[in-house]
Amino acid sequence: MHPNNLKPTLQAVIMLGGLGTNPAETLMREALGAAATDLAQICQQSDEFTKITVLADSHVKTLDDKTIPFELSHPNATFGELINQFSQYITGETTNTDGYIYFGAGSGPLLSTKDIRMFTKLVSEADSNSCITNNRYSADFFGVKPTDLLESLHPPPISDNSVPTRLIEERETSIIEIPRSAETQFNIDIPSDLATLSLTQKSGPKLKSFIAEETQLLNQAAQAQWNASQHFLKKDSEVFVYGRTSSRIWSYLETETACKIRIISEERGLKGAPKGHQARSFLAYLIQAYGPQEVFCKLLPQFCSAAFVDLIPIIEHMNISCSTNDRFSADLFQHDAIKNEELRDIILAITQSPIPIAVGGHSLVSSSLEILNQLVWDVADNLIPDPIEDF
Repeated sequence: MHPNNLKPTLQAVIMLGGLGTNPAETLMREALGAAATDLAQICQQSDEFTKITVLADSHVKTLDDKTIPFELSHPNATFGELINQFSQYITGETTNTDGYIYFGAGSGPLLSTKDIRMFTKLVSEADSNSCITNNRYSADFFGVKPTDLLESLHPPPISDNSVPTRLIEERETSIIEIPRSAETQFNIDIPSDLATLSLTQKSGPKLKSFIAEETQLLNQAAQAQWNASQHFLKKDSEVFVYGRTSSRIWSYLETETACKIRIISEERGLKGAPKGHQARSFLAYLIQAYGPQEVFCKLLPQFCSAAFVDLIPIIEHMNISCSTNDRFSADLFQHDAIKNEELRDIILAITQSPIPIAVGGHSLVSSSLEILNQLVWDVADNLIPDPIEDF
C-alpha cells in the first residue's frame, strides 16, 4: 500500500535505434518511428503515466506532438547503457516514481489503451524487485520496480530480450508474465512484420499511413503470407510452420484452422541465449546437405501445401555472415539486393517453389499466424474485404 492511498506513479520510455541508412534499414527506421509515435499516443491516452519519453538515436519524423518529450541518444550507445541512464535520470528527477515501463519501438503496434492500463496496474501493484513482461524468455516490453533494478546487472544487458532472464538469475527477481495474445506478442522487428500489418490494417494512424505509402515494396512479402494463409481454410491442405514457434501457437492452429499442421519448433529464446550459443537447425542442415533448390522446390512440396519459415535459426546455424540490409531484403524477397550468396540462393529457391512460402522472423511463426488465420476466415465469411485487392 502507498501512503494516503496515492496511486503509484510510473514513467514510460520508448526506445528506437541501431539501424543504418541503406534502403531496407531506412524503411524499418521510419516504420519504427511511426510505431513509436502511435505507441506514445496510446500511452498518453491511457492516462497512466506521469511522463512518456521517446528515446532515439536520430530524429523521429512522425513525432510532432510537443507534449511527448523526445531525447536524442548517442548513436553507439548500447541498450544497457541507455536504460540505466534513463533510470538514473528519473530517480534523480523525482521521488514519486515507483517504477517505469520500457517499450521497444516496435513492441506495441496492436496494443490498446485497455492493454496499457492492464499492464500498468500489474506494475503498480507489484512488490519491489519485480519485473512484469510480455515474454519472460524474450521480452519486447517490461515494467520494473524499483527504478534502479536494472542498474544492478553487471555487465548491463545488451538487449531488451534478455532482461527478465538476467533478473531471475542475478537478482532472484519476481517475474510476472502477462497473458499471451496476438496483441501482446506481435513485435515489429523486420519487414515481414510490416507485411503482416499491411494486410490487417489494424495498427495506429501514423504506422498505417506509412505502410500505405510502402505498399509496392511490401507487396511480394504480403502476397506470400496471404497465399500461404489461404491453406488454413482447406481441409485437404497441410501447412508447415518452422522456427521459433510455441506450443501455444500449435494449439491455436490445431483448433482454429481447417487444415492439417506440421511443425518443427527449435531455437526458441535464441535472442536471449548466452554468448557463444551455437544455433542448430534441422532445416538448415537439409539445406547444407541437399542445397536450397532441392529443399524448397522438391523436398518441402512433398510434405506440405504451404509454409511459414522463420529464417533466423537457418541463418544462425549456417553462420551466414550477412548485413542487416541483406536480412531485410530477404524478408522482402529482393534476392537481387542480397550480397551474401548463401542467403540469396535460399531466397531465390523459395521464390521458385511451387508452393507458397512466407519468410520472416519470430513474429511470423507466432502472433502473425493468429492474425493471418483470423483474417482469411473473416474474408471467407464476407465480414471484411479481401486486403490483397488493395495492393
